[in-house]
Amino acid sequence: MFEFYKKGVKKVLSIGAHPDDADTSAGGLVMKLIEAGWDARFVSVTNGCSGTYHADVPPEELTLQRRAEAAASARLFGEGIRYDLLHHTDGRLMPTLEAREHLMRYIRRYSPDLIITNRPNDYHADHRNTSILVQDCSYLLTVPKLCEDTPAMEHMPVIIYWSDGFHNPPFRTDYIVPVTEEKVNLLAEHAACHECQYFDWMLWPDNLDRKKLPKEQLVEDLKARFRRSMSRQADEKREALIAKHGEAGKAVKYIEQYELCEFGADMTDEILAIIEKPE
Repeated sequence: MFEFYKKGVKKVLSIGAHPDDADTSAGGLVMKLIEAGWDARFVSVTNGCSGTYHADVPPEELTLQRRAEAAASARLFGEGIRYDLLHHTDGRLMPTLEAREHLMRYIRRYSPDLIITNRPNDYHADHRNTSILVQDCSYLLTVPKLCEDTPAMEHMPVIIYWSDGFHNPPFRTDYIVPVTEEKVNLLAEHAACHECQYFDWMLWPDNLDRKKLPKEQLVEDLKARFRRSMSRQADEKREALIAKHGEAGKAVKYIEQYELCEFGADMTDEILAIIEKPE
């Protein structure tokens, strides 16, 4: 493990495989850090060019659309928040040396104190390989003789995984992040920015009739879906919330959950004081 220490403004980097992963999977935690004065950035390791069932849509056109949708989501987080798309082909991401060093340079330039990503076991190869790339970068971020054109970081970031429902091995809840209903609804609005995904691709093939619904109703349905999921998680973790927060734990309605990656720095009390606090 490496020492985690302050150096200027604190930064959180959420790394996803696709342009709708990094914000919708960790948005509540990121909102809390932004409110506490942190800078935040989102990145998609792939360009999003394959996320459609419309065979006639050129990949370049879809990439442009997804870049615009990611930028719209970033604006909801606040002024100056970036959402970058890297060049790797959606659906074909591999943990190659070229991809690792590309991501390593990107992370070094931003120099985050906290990285959030998905776990390395997942149904989607891009998700798995994004997580592997983050792990492969972890220690090497601080090694000056690698990628010498981009200065090595002077500290190791804390690395955590957002939650999932996979069972081999199962997700381990290390941190419970209480989230207000306002933030849950805003998280759904971030998802709604990714229209080509939530209002088209994810409806195929069994729910295409929903495309006829007004966008306002689709957004409200998304809010209800996010509330159900995050409320269910809070109920499942009620005993842990009460053990941690006493009476305040009984009132927590919505949560996100995270697991520590052992290849990063130790979690700090400073971060926990922000993300674990009931709102």
